[in-house]
Amino acid sequence: MGLKTFIIKKHLISEGKHFFTNFTSFISIFGVSIGVASLLIVFSITSGFQKAYQEKILAHSGQIFIRKYGGIKDYKEDIKKIKLSKSIIGATPMVYYQILISSSSGDKGAQLKGIDTETINSVANFNNMISNKESLKKLNEDGNYIMVGKALGESLNLNIGDSLTVTFPFDNEGKVTPYPKVITFEIIDFVNSGMYDFDSTYTYISIETAKKLFKTDEKIKGIEIKIDNIDNVELIAEELRTNLGNYPYVVSTYKEMYSNLFHSLQYQKIFIGMILVIIVILASFSIIGTLLIFVTEKEKDIALLKALGVSKRELVKLFMFEGATIGFIGVIMGFLIGFILLFGISSINVELNPDIYNITYIPVSIKLTEIGLIFLIAMVIAVASTVYPAIKAARLNPVDGILGRSINK
Repeated sequence: MGLKTFIIKKHLISEGKHFFTNFTSFISIFGVSIGVASLLIVFSITSGFQKAYQEKILAHSGQIFIRKYGGIKDYKEDIKKIKLSKSIIGATPMVYYQILISSSSGDKGAQLKGIDTETINSVANFNNMISNKESLKKLNEDGNYIMVGKALGESLNLNIGDSLTVTFPFDNEGKVTPYPKVITFEIIDFVNSGMYDFDSTYTYISIETAKKLFKTDEKIKGIEIKIDNIDNVELIAEELRTNLGNYPYVVSTYKEMYSNLFHSLQYQKIFIGMILVIIVILASFSIIGTLLIFVTEKEKDIALLKALGVSKRELVKLFMFEGATIGFIGVIMGFLIGFILLFGISSINVELNPDIYNITYIPVSIKLTEIGLIFLIAMVIAVASTVYPAIKAARLNPVDGILGRSINK
């Protein structure tokens, strides 16, 4: 058995008369475990929300948005030029309008989105959000057909086949008019993206119907784009800005379009993480206390080691190794506790209020980079907490230790 292993065993597996030392070791390990488990759970759930929101947003919309002041007239030519890039795998035109919808159950403000039924699925998973795939074809037929977000339909007690009155308060130039257009549509399907903000706000018609009813000619509001690698979204957006020449074009990524949502989640992770790191730091004080007790109890052992020629540097290493061992055991236990609790959260279908959280479940996403970061933070704190007790032990005079004179005198 090596010297370091011998010291650790003597300190951590004490005889019955050293029960208090064992208890303080347990408290130290438990404190680190709770802090690590809390960090893992918070990081994993926050990352889960980020991933879930990203998936929901990208299932409904593009990853890059191109708009132009005054609208885009020759959008088909622009789409051809845009798709020349090998990184772009889909592009679809879009129009948006602020509207008022009315039914027998009441009135509500909403967004009307005009979509190209032929290209929408090259950018969004629209077929997976509707109950009948044939609805997209019907949306493009002659007649005033509309699809409604599921949550919006439920709030107004709407059903397929119902009539829905749309009030469009703008003239052909996009200015508010005292003589709004009032058009009646037939509901042919409901759209369920899983993102409450979308499903409680959006209605959908074909872009051709929008041109005909709202006299927009060939102008559209923008183009949504899907790329082959989401990690390169910023690079491709910058490439598009360069190719299009910026003004009057505006190129935005989904992160910029929904920056408030993603920033709030990131800030929550940072601030809550900081609070939980403080818990780990507080647990490290238990390690300090434990090692100081060890130093007091083992004064004679330490003195004998020094008398036998063990250097101060080696003693410091021994105590730092001991503290690191406590920290390591605490970290591993913390990960085990965290993984068990995360598995339980994933297995139990905990329902969330979609009005608040936008999704109906608690998502979990465990990232290796975050596990590594948590491990590093906890170990650095654990090792740092050993410095003072280690130096205290190294300062012990061998004669004082052997004669029983306290190190604190």
